[in-house]
This record gives sequence, C-alpha cells and structure tokens, in this order.
Amino acid sequence: MKKFKGRFLFDNTTTRRFKRNVTKGWTLVVTFSRPWCVRPFFNNLEKMEFDRSKCHLLIYNNTNDVYLDRALRQYVNRYRQWHKQKYGPRKLFPPFASVRHYKSYRPYGGIVFGQQISFESSKLPTILEMHRDIAKMITTKYFFLIEDDTLPPGWAVYRLFKILKKSSKTGLVSGVETTRTPRLADSVRLGVYKLLRNGNQIIERLSLDPRLRGVQEVDATGFYCLAARTEAWKKGFEIFENEIEGQLTAEPNWAIDTLLTNDVKRAGYKIYADFETPCYHMQQVGDRIYYWAIDRAVPKLDIYIEKYKCYATGVNIPWK
Repeated sequence: MKKFKGRFLFDNTTTRRFKRNVTKGWTLVVTFSRPWCVRPFFNNLEKMEFDRSKCHLLIYNNTNDVYLDRALRQYVNRYRQWHKQKYGPRKLFPPFASVRHYKSYRPYGGIVFGQQISFESSKLPTILEMHRDIAKMITTKYFFLIEDDTLPPGWAVYRLFKILKKSSKTGLVSGVETTRTPRLADSVRLGVYKLLRNGNQIIERLSLDPRLRGVQEVDATGFYCLAARTEAWKKGFEIFENEIEGQLTAEPNWAIDTLLTNDVKRAGYKIYADFETPCYHMQQVGDRIYYWAIDRAVPKLDIYIEKYKCYATGVNIPWK
C-alpha cells in the first residue's frame, strides 16, 4: 500500500507573480483531526476580531481522513480569495496575509491509558510529529495556536498578544479551558497547571482553581488556545525533544502538552494563563456536540505513586 507523505495542498506564500513575506506579522496555527469540529470552529473564527492583513493562516490537517480534507478545502478556497468578510455594521475584515493548508496523511491514534502501553501505539507520536512540522513552518516572531475543538472568545487574539508583548521574558499566554470526560455528569479540570516533575517524569500536577480571575502565572498549559513567542517555543521544544528521545511507554499519556509548555518555562520564560479569556471545549457524544465551560471545572490533582509505579489521576481537591 502506498504511503503518502505530508504536503501543502494549498500555499499562496509563493506565486508566479511574487513571493510573500512570511516573516512579518504573525502566524495563526489551527490544527485539525476531527471533521465534526470544522463548521463550529470556523463559524467562531470568523466572529473573532483581529487584523487579518497581518495574519498568516496555517491550517494543519493531522490525519488521512478524506472527509476532514474535503471540509477544510471549502474554507481554504474561501480564504484564498481576495475578498472582505463582513462583521457587524459597517465593519469589514481584510483578507489574510497568506493562507497555507497542510495535510499530514498520518493515521491518528486513539487515547490510551496505562503506563505500559507502547509509546508508538499511542496517539502521542502523531501529535509530536505535528508540532515538529509546525515549529519548522512558523517564520514569524509570534504565533497564535488554536485546536480544532476549541472556541475562544472574540477578544482572545488581541488580549493574549497584549499580555505576551508586555515583557520579552514572557514565553506564552494561554486562554483558560476545561478538559473533557465521556461521562457528562462528571466535573472536569482546567488545562492550566502547577507542576512538580523530575525530568520527563511528572510527580504532581495540580489544575488551577477555576474561581481565579485575571492573569495568573502557571507552570504548564494545554495546547487549546495560546499566544506564544516563537523563539521561546522553539527553545522549549529543544529541551522537550532531548528528553522525549528514546521514550518507550506512553507515560504519562495525558501530558505531552503539559511537558512541552513547561519546557518553555524551563528555557527561562514566564508562562501565564488569562482567566478573563475563557474558551469552550467541544465534545461529540452520539450525534450531538457538547460545550464544556469553566463553570463545570473543579481543582484536580494527578500524582505519581512511587510504591505502585502508577498515577492517581483526577483526584478532586476540596474547595478552600
């Protein structure tokens, strides 16, 4: 069976007439692995307020799913046109500075549990290879990352970049989003953490209290919605790559984003979470889409139990 290599399905940074400068402005990276996310994601994106003329849009399809490919092509064809999008009375958005659509053709692995599961059979290599690719594709000083199942508020780009650019020591700033669970009656945690680790081993991970407000310094975040300084991200990624090398088991299988973002802090930068930028986290259950919000979250702890060589995950922390 023929194996396809990842490639750009559309890239207007280079045309017959001229080559666009993809070092000026900033990059908006949106990553996809689920077809059902496409319509609600782009409906929300088109309501977000930011200057498209300075934004290089990079759409990354991390699967070999033909339905996802077709769904994304519709929006790529729309954004490649030099048109203006209407938003609000007498307000127009200019077109994006550039549009790129990349398809990886990788089989997307599922979520695994248990520390003896092979690293290669988990979904982690797929996610890792995606971020290796993305790190090479970003040529601007700053970038903004949104995952396909995340719906940020309209002000997210302006606010998170404003916080990020206040200090050159700030590596990334994240919006606040919950995790999910297939049991819809259960509580969930926020994807922003205080962390205790030993190399690539997470000893203790505590999710922050959802009742916090304002900008909070954290040790790690999820990939959901964040603004980052490209230099800081790549320095953190170098640390991450050195420690992930030779990984045999998917331990801890739930924490590749936690480790990578924490490595940005270990590279000498500050990491913040903005509790005034709450995001919805989408989840498909049957034929319906559910939206997890910050009001469903409680503080939770994941802790490594040395005696049994395993994790106690999702331990509820009493409200103070």
